[in-house]
Amino acid sequence: MSKNGNNNLIQNELFPNSWLRISKAAFKENIMFNNLLCHFNIENFKEAFDNLDGKKAVGIDGITKRIYGKNLEENLKELIRKIHIGSYKPQDKKEILIPKANGKTRPIAISCFEDKLVEWITGKILESIYDKTFIRNSFGFRPNKSVDEAVKAIYYSLKDNRRSNVIEIDFSNFFNTIPHKKLIRILGKKISDNRFKGLIGRFLRVGILEQSGIQKVSESGTPQGSIMSPILANIYLDEMLDKWFIKEYSSYNNVIVRYADDAVFFFKKKEDAENFMKDLFDRVNKYGLSLNEDKTKMIDFSKNGNKSFDFLGFTFYWAKKFNCTRKTLKFKTRKETLIKKINEFYEWIKSSRNKMKTKEIFKKTKEKLIGHYNYYGYYVNQRKLYHYYWEVIKSLFKWLNRRSQKISFNWEKFKRILLYNNIPKPPVLNELKQLERSNLILCQY
Repeated sequence: MSKNGNNNLIQNELFPNSWLRISKAAFKENIMFNNLLCHFNIENFKEAFDNLDGKKAVGIDGITKRIYGKNLEENLKELIRKIHIGSYKPQDKKEILIPKANGKTRPIAISCFEDKLVEWITGKILESIYDKTFIRNSFGFRPNKSVDEAVKAIYYSLKDNRRSNVIEIDFSNFFNTIPHKKLIRILGKKISDNRFKGLIGRFLRVGILEQSGIQKVSESGTPQGSIMSPILANIYLDEMLDKWFIKEYSSYNNVIVRYADDAVFFFKKKEDAENFMKDLFDRVNKYGLSLNEDKTKMIDFSKNGNKSFDFLGFTFYWAKKFNCTRKTLKFKTRKETLIKKINEFYEWIKSSRNKMKTKEIFKKTKEKLIGHYNYYGYYVNQRKLYHYYWEVIKSLFKWLNRRSQKISFNWEKFKRILLYNNIPKPPVLNELKQLERSNLILCQY
């Protein structure tokens, strides 16, 4: 990455962290990255070890973080040796099926712990090379980016009713259909290190042990659950979708907002939106992907209409303010998402009530409520926060009273228990996340 040894020495002194050195080099035009395996060193592996959650599900070998850490130094030295001589091969991943709101399941691939270490460093290298090159309105799985920022980008793009033609897209099984060859070809535009690309290729082609016991070989896709899957997906979508939109369609009146494989587009002119839709399907097919035609659609999202659209668990819509005749942009927890969250808590308390102490149940309930408020806690959404809260309370009351044949408490006693355990109600309006403080003021005309 540097022209000579002296430059390397200066750069190492100024940027002792691998990721800072790579990020610094990434700002240079037309740079090609080589010799990236040097970043698979003992210091970076120890950083990866410290950052991995030891409570996560284990892979097919059953090795936990605690077990691997008993001989950490020796294990890492042997791992580094295998990576540098090219003999390292990731083990098969274990498939876990996660229920979805629509009744279907989403497959998650669980790596063995040692493979997670390699994936962590690989992901950090890719993030350091590419993140600064991504467009501003790409928010998913990026450092210093968040769902809050994506929501704000949507809100400020639409609140003045300037861009009323909305296109929402839905990829068909995106993560599992990314073509490996096309992905490696895109990486090759910035990375000339064939050994590093070969390492990524081995992870892409690794086998997956399904819950049925059948082993399948990955012929396409970056399996969800893989640590480096999000950055690889962002790299692919940045090339296929983001940069293309910016070059061909983007303007002050035409905006993209993307979070991982979820994306929405806003246009002032209907003609521009229609032309984009025509080209979009060809573009996606060219890159070996497909769109769900039923869920990929254009919406007339004008203020005078009655249309809505969903994004990141929220439904965006126009509605009148209290005591007002004019409409304003609002959003709320998506109906299907709210039902799923309520059902998840219901099933959790039903199955946990006899396995955990009451104190621990209330502690976990408090954590679940706070997590829900942190994600969905916007002032325009307070009503749905209370909906979730009261459903949680009703489930608690029902199932804690069924831990024995005798009823444990009545409603008045239960309310005192909630107060004693600090079970939080949704925050008051001025403590919720706000986009425009003026929206809290009642309309005067």
